[in-house]
Amino acid sequence: MMPGGEPATHTASTPFDALLRRLGGDGDEGLAYETLRRRLIHFFRVYAPAEADELADVALDRLARKIHDGTEVLNVPLYALGIARMVLHETRARGARRRNAESDPTLAPEEDDGEDAAALETVLAALSACLDGAGAEPRALILEYYAADGAARIATRQRLAGERGISLNALRNRALRLRDALEDCVRKRLGQAEAP
Repeated sequence: MMPGGEPATHTASTPFDALLRRLGGDGDEGLAYETLRRRLIHFFRVYAPAEADELADVALDRLARKIHDGTEVLNVPLYALGIARMVLHETRARGARRRNAESDPTLAPEEDDGEDAAALETVLAALSACLDGAGAEPRALILEYYAADGAARIATRQRLAGERGISLNALRNRALRLRDALEDCVRKRLGQAEAP
């Protein structure tokens, strides 16, 4: 059953349906969805408490669209956290622009920030394509390596190094090489998109 008492369908006609199907498998799609939503709300409460519920919904909407559009998502909670971090980054950037505009009227944002949003969507699409092209193991490594903050970051990186039987320094170097390769890939894709 879906939230609200409606029976779950087996066709992914909407992004939300696609997300539920991806979360399902054992018939508890609604429970899996609510669990994931609570985790995202908890994440956002740490960094943007006043907007936690709204930002969690934004992240879930983006996740649903990615899955609906055919993006291969091996670890849904981890992928959702990556999206949540991008949503948080966007929110902080908007807040910084707003604060700057309030302190300096010459920096007031234009009425239509559509170009900025479109540019960001282009960058995110390029990054997503580059992550998909990197392969399952490198993609999982880079997403998990940069997923956590504070003490959780250290614990995650120690676990990743242990799983691979390498030192933290070797893991750091591997992640740096992957990040550099992703940045090059994104730059190339954006350069191709801007070419006449």
